[in-house]
Amino acid sequence: MKRHIAALVLAVAVLLTSAGVASAVIVIKARAERWSPTSVSISRGSVVKWRAVSGDHNIKAYGGNWSYFRTLPSGSSRSRTFSSAGTFRFYCTLHASVSGGSCSGMCGRVVVA
Repeated sequence: MKRHIAALVLAVAVLLTSAGVASAVIVIKARAERWSPTSVSISRGSVVKWRAVSGDHNIKAYGGNWSYFRTLPSGSSRSRTFSSAGTFRFYCTLHASVSGGSCSGMCGRVVVA
């Protein structure tokens, strides 16, 4: 009986992974006055983790398709799961500015397929 349960659990895990249900964690680091990388492409259900490697930063969305704003003191991180497709733009309000839909400075984007 235990073998059958183990086989069933393994089969379900394989099916979920092959169906794209398994998610990835992508790290975007904040160093000085830039994100690294500035742009990432991920699958739906993946997690993006912003990590402040040096200095204090924050994350603010722009473009109207998500709302998220968190302070990142040096050494901390924040995560968000992206469950829908689209392009999600963000910036650090301390090191960038947005005007007329354009961002200059510490700007980045997450592209979800």
